[in-house]
Amino acid sequence: MNDLQRRTFLTAGIGLLTAGAMSACSRGGTGGDGGTSGGDEGSGTGSTGMRVAWYGGQPVHDGMALALEAFGVDHADVSVATEFAPFDDYWDRFATQTAGGDSPDVFRMSMTYFDDYASRGALLDLSDLLADGSIDASALDTDVAASGDVAGGTYGVGQSSIVYAVFADPDLLEGAGLAVPENGWTWEEFEELATAFAAASPDGSYGCNDNGGTFQAFEVYARQETGDLFTPEGEIAFEVDVVEAWLAYWDRLRGAGVVPPGDVSAETQGFENALISKGQSPLQWGWVQQVTFYQPLVTSQLQVVSVPSKTAGDLSGLFIKALDFWCVSATTAAPEEAASVIDFLLNDPRAIEAIGLTLGVPPSPTAREALGADPESAPGRAIAYVENLTELVGPPPPAWPVGYGEIGSSFARANESVAFGQADPATAAATFMSEAQAALG
Repeated sequence: MNDLQRRTFLTAGIGLLTAGAMSACSRGGTGGDGGTSGGDEGSGTGSTGMRVAWYGGQPVHDGMALALEAFGVDHADVSVATEFAPFDDYWDRFATQTAGGDSPDVFRMSMTYFDDYASRGALLDLSDLLADGSIDASALDTDVAASGDVAGGTYGVGQSSIVYAVFADPDLLEGAGLAVPENGWTWEEFEELATAFAAASPDGSYGCNDNGGTFQAFEVYARQETGDLFTPEGEIAFEVDVVEAWLAYWDRLRGAGVVPPGDVSAETQGFENALISKGQSPLQWGWVQQVTFYQPLVTSQLQVVSVPSKTAGDLSGLFIKALDFWCVSATTAAPEEAASVIDFLLNDPRAIEAIGLTLGVPPSPTAREALGADPESAPGRAIAYVENLTELVGPPPPAWPVGYGEIGSSFARANESVAFGQADPATAAATFMSEAQAALG
């Protein structure tokens, strides 16, 4: 199901809500489809039913199961049924559930769709539950605490502190006579390093993965050039020439064999298929916590460094923010019990340990300390990266606007059209801007 279809489902669901046809409450104590992309399990023996849903891979499922098992020990009066699935499957199901008045009580929410669901009335405003301490968010990182404010209320509580990063394989670089870069390196230095590795390596190796179609990577670049991508009102705040320059940059690297051609990039998606996992590239971009997913797939100790900067040492294009939230259905019959689930997941040491970095870097110094990650481990390196950059990055951007998911998909298509020779950067950029404006309505 594409983003437009998801929004159509959501619009239908909210129409039912405003017409009074939506169910007065979420079903308690029931599970989802239990298919291969998800599962259901209950905990607790009490009379209050609670459905908790999330997306992610198996490590996320395992960590959440342990955390909710511990919750059940302390809250025997609350029965919990779980629903989980990979990202795309989750949103297909969640949109359908919302349209039918059947969304879970507590659920993981991506910033990609956060403003959409919040502004259409599908999420409960958590302001009162935060104010009375039902959800204790007092220890959250400042930028994370503010990330859930949208549409005139607080509709989500940040579950992690996330920032973009580059993962570097020191052994591969050393083998080519190169060194791991330092935070604050420039775009010119990145190109020089990636080019030098590609030149010194056999065919089939590249200096870096192709990030030309990654809208989140572009956001860091665009903030260095012109500022935030969107205004607080959700309008586009960047110009077409910035998009063209970005697409042209990656096209130049692609043409020089520094990043792979389009067909190779299409075959190297996902953690296990990534170039860095196969030893075919020393550099891979991603959200900081993803180093914990790549690390088991390589033999060397991956290092975490910043995305390149326009000016050496200037990290203002980067930002630390919650890009995923715990939210509560606007139609839940048990808001206090739902709040107790979120509070437990955020603050209880057992939940913090069980979840680890599967949802991202824990969103508070207290939680990061409680996790007790070895500084030399992948989680420890991710945590250190966040804490070292906290005072150096720029302010977080406004919440991504309604239509962001469609814009991200359009951006990926723009880069693919250049990679496969179907359009030049200028034409692809112009097409993207037209599609982005349409996605914003």
